[in-house]
Amino acid sequence: MKYFFFDIDGTLKPYGRHISEATKNTIKKLKENGHKVFLATGRRYSEIIGIMKELEITDAVCAGGGTIVINNNVEKEIFFHRYKLKNILDECKKYNIIMVSLSNEKCYTSYNGLKLKPYMLLMKLLQKTRFFKVGSVDGNALNSYKNINYIDEESFINKPTQKLMFYNYRKIKKVESIRNFTIYNNIFCTSIEFEFKENGIEYIRNKYNLKLDDIVVFGDGRNDIGMFDYAKNSIAMGNAREEIKKRASFITKKDREEGIEYACKYFKWI
Repeated sequence: MKYFFFDIDGTLKPYGRHISEATKNTIKKLKENGHKVFLATGRRYSEIIGIMKELEITDAVCAGGGTIVINNNVEKEIFFHRYKLKNILDECKKYNIIMVSLSNEKCYTSYNGLKLKPYMLLMKLLQKTRFFKVGSVDGNALNSYKNINYIDEESFINKPTQKLMFYNYRKIKKVESIRNFTIYNNIFCTSIEFEFKENGIEYIRNKYNLKLDDIVVFGDGRNDIGMFDYAKNSIAMGNAREEIKKRASFITKKDREEGIEYACKYFKWI
């Protein structure tokens, strides 16, 4: 019995496309063969509920390791610390960067000016195209990103959040408080999110008393590096970044070439 951890965007689901029937059938067969299947994604829990239902998966490491879901219940959850948010916000104000947090299906900012409007217009225009992507997430999961609510600064830093976005971001590299994060650059904003999926997998490993060899991870992007360094069995998609492929124990076909099905058949898991 193996415990599988699948990234979503660029792995289970090609960017701009739906999950293929072959991938759905592969997930189904893995479960029928007695394996345990988890999602391991940078998306927040609310952004993966539909996919979990579609694939009939009840467990996940989401928000880049910030949230653990077991049997459709949130078992563990962590957020940016308010003091960290305050430090980032102070630096953003210094460089005229607009900081936005995502909390409980809504976006918030303490910025109260006109500079956000052009970005919001561009975001709405791009929403239904393959270019609409924030961090590691694309598609309709980003509906809650389109509208930003103004709140006072104290309320802003007290909002529980696992993802931050930055607009008017030309000087974002000067913000020292986020230098330990991967900065995702998009057409209209930059963003940072948690990137410690391996911590979530370690939590699952301890919970079920698993050996490292019991764990198999699939991924393609920068936020998968930690779990690839952690896992003994790491499957990189053919479309994965080079730093992922270098860490992988096996490189399968691309996401659009049914790479998940190919790997699972190759190792006789299905």
